Amino acid sequence: MVLPSSAPSSGFGRWASALAGLALSLTACPNPEARFDEFLDRTEDERMSAEETGGDGDGDPTGDGDGDGPATLPDMTGTFLFALETSLGPDLPLQFVTTIDMMVNEDGSGGTADLSFQPLSLDQGETLMPREFVGEPLVYEGVEFDADGNYELDMGLVMVTGAANPVTGSDIEATLLVMGGISHVNALCGEITGMLMSPLEFDLAGSSWAAIRLMDDGSDPGALPTEFPYDCENVPPPPDPEVPMFPDVNGTFLFALETSLGPDLPLQFATTVSFTPAADGAGGTADFSFQPLSLDQGETLVPREYIGDPLVYEDIEIDAEGNYDIDMGLVMVAGAANPVTGSDIEATLVVHGEIRNMDQFCGELEGELINPLQFDLSGSTFAAMRLADDGSDPDALPTEFPYKCSML
Repeated sequence: MVLPSSAPSSGFGRWASALAGLALSLTACPNPEARFDEFLDRTEDERMSAEETGGDGDGDPTGDGDGDGPATLPDMTGTFLFALETSLGPDLPLQFVTTIDMMVNEDGSGGTADLSFQPLSLDQGETLMPREFVGEPLVYEGVEFDADGNYELDMGLVMVTGAANPVTGSDIEATLLVMGGISHVNALCGEITGMLMSPLEFDLAGSSWAAIRLMDDGSDPGALPTEFPYDCENVPPPPDPEVPMFPDVNGTFLFALETSLGPDLPLQFATTVSFTPAADGAGGTADFSFQPLSLDQGETLVPREYIGDPLVYEDIEIDAEGNYDIDMGLVMVAGAANPVTGSDIEATLVVHGEIRNMDQFCGELEGELINPLQFDLSGSTFAAMRLADDGSDPDALPTEFPYKCSML
């Protein structure tokens, strides 16, 4: 999909346009209801249709008119990259990591959501750098969605730090009215009207925005998409209903490996996964980092502190069913992380794993233990469970955990 990417105009041309817009700006506030009706008419083709939601768009998924079937609105709860292109700065969208906490009415008559817009930093004239969290989020609670997924949000007086303004780099003060709708379960879009008050006065009518779902919390600039829409026309198509949404496995897990040499004495690793989904949602690639945890001989719970360097494997392919293989090659682990013999370990290992859900994965290992003795490791198993932190605090690690698929 080709998204708008034209180069920004010169500073003189932009300010000339701004002054011309100011001269023609309205002297009275437009009728918000009329603006919203115009928006609905104008964007009807791009917004969520009844066919995409499995109903008639009026809370009646069966189309029989009784309106008492399950809700037709998708639950938009999650995190999105929200990009706002103002009429003052074409192709230089302000960007926000927007969190939605939504509750859909049981009767399909609509729903309500709490929205939080976290500004992202952008250098002047840039769309991709540095995109770090900056300033306080803008929070709006109880936003009402109608049965067709449309909503209107009066943001009131909005103040955004200049570090998030790629157009002029100046602090922003504006009154904004957001008119939006659900495109599909992974996207929303709409238009914005209002008045820019600082760093200059400018009518923002004609500004547009779009938001696409993220696989993480948006705090890692390196994981944010480099291509993204900022109007309804360029929103990507809905996901293929035949392809299930792949679970978000970004995060840190307690990875426990039971070797066939040491039953019930699993080696343990704080394992960080950085996952990049495929464009079609069918699998993706992941970087794995296995940080060994120390274990006294014969122990499973103490001391479990970071020991030695992590084992890092990048660009591991994960298929649509969640299966993956990691050829770890020659692995060396300090004896302080070996609860079976307490000796340094040298082994060749191949991991055969499967992702069960966003919080669990498991599988088997094969390979050859080379040191402190030779031993065929076929039949060794592992399992991993999500942690709430980075795994560096031994007291926060779970005291009961799986180390084979049958324990999940």
